[in-house]
Amino acid sequence: MAATIKANDLLIHILNVGFGDNIIIQFPADENGNRSYGIVDCCNGSKTKRYLDALMPGNKKRLEFICATHPHGDHISGIRSLMTNTTYRPQEFWDSGFRHNSNTYKKILEEVVKKKIKMLRVSSGMEWYFGRVKITALSPAVHLRNRYATYGVDMNNASIVLRIEHNLKDSVTVQSNEYSGNEGQEVLRSAGKSVAILAGDAEYDSWSYITQEYPVLNRTSKHKPLVDKMINQLGCSVVKVAHHGSMHSTPLDVYEMLSPKTAIISCKQKISSKTVSGGRITRNLFPHRITELALIENKSNIITTDGSYERDNSRPNPHEGSVIIVVPPGKKPKIVKLNDDSSSIPTLPNIP
Repeated sequence: MAATIKANDLLIHILNVGFGDNIIIQFPADENGNRSYGIVDCCNGSKTKRYLDALMPGNKKRLEFICATHPHGDHISGIRSLMTNTTYRPQEFWDSGFRHNSNTYKKILEEVVKKKIKMLRVSSGMEWYFGRVKITALSPAVHLRNRYATYGVDMNNASIVLRIEHNLKDSVTVQSNEYSGNEGQEVLRSAGKSVAILAGDAEYDSWSYITQEYPVLNRTSKHKPLVDKMINQLGCSVVKVAHHGSMHSTPLDVYEMLSPKTAIISCKQKISSKTVSGGRITRNLFPHRITELALIENKSNIITTDGSYERDNSRPNPHEGSVIIVVPPGKKPKIVKLNDDSSSIPTLPNIP
C-alpha cells in the first residue's frame, strides 16, 4: 500500500463516524516535503484530532480551513473543539451563511470571532488555489443564499458543494490556457479525470441551480464552428454522495452529468417501517434504494463507510471503514478502504 501513495498525491479522507460527515483534505507536499490540510465538516472532533495526529505527528498542524457545509449537528458537532485548540485551529472558516439557532452553531461563530479566525461566506463560483489543486464552490447558489430562512430554503439545500481538481500543472497556469485552440482544457483533462466532488447534504433544489450554473456544453458537427469546445465542469471520477444517500439526495440526470466511476456514501444504515394503503413497507433510508438504483444505472461503484451496501467488484467483502481517495496529479483516483469502526482510529498506510 505504501507504494500506491506518493508525496505529490492529493488525499481526501472520508472518516467513518457513523451517521455524519467528517472529511480531511490532505494537500500534496510542498518543496520542503510538508503537507497542509483542510477539513470539510466535522461530526467527531475526537476522532478527527487522533486521525490528524496519526497523519502528521507534531504540535502544530497546518490547517488551511474548516468548511461547515451547513449547520446540521451531524456535520458540525466537532468543529468547535478544533477551534479551541491551537494545534488544530484553522486559518479560515468557510460557512454557507445559513443562520441556525442551534447552540452548537452559535458557539462555533463565537469562537471564530474570539480567536479572530478569518471567515468566508461561500457561494457558487468562488475558487481557491493550493498549488496544483483547485477548489470550486458549486453551491449554494446566490439565488438560494439570498432566500435563507425567510422564504423556506431547506437547510440541506444551503449546503456548500465543493469540486476539487488536482492538475498536472499549477491551476492558475492551466486556467490561463482555457481559450487556446479549438479544444477546452476540460477535454484535454478528460472531463473530470482528476476531480472529486464533495456534495454535503445538497438536495434537489440545490442541484437544479448547480446544473444551470455549470452546464454541460457538448460540441456536435452540426453546431461547429458555433460551438468549438466541449466542457463538462461537473464531470468527476469520485463523488461523496449527498445527504448520506437519502431518497432526496441527487437525481439520476445529475449523476449522468457527474458520471462518477466511484460513489462514496458516509452513512449509518437506518430502517423505516410504515403502513400505507397497500400494506406495510419496510425500507432502508441511508442509503435509500432510489439512490442505489440511480448510481447502478450510471454504472458507478458504490462504497459505504458502514459497509451496509457496496457495489464494487474490486472489493468483494464489504466491511465498515474510512475511505481514502488518492488523486495523483492529472490522473484517475485510487480508492483505499480502511478497517475502523465509527470511534476507532484505523491503521493508516504509509503516507509521505
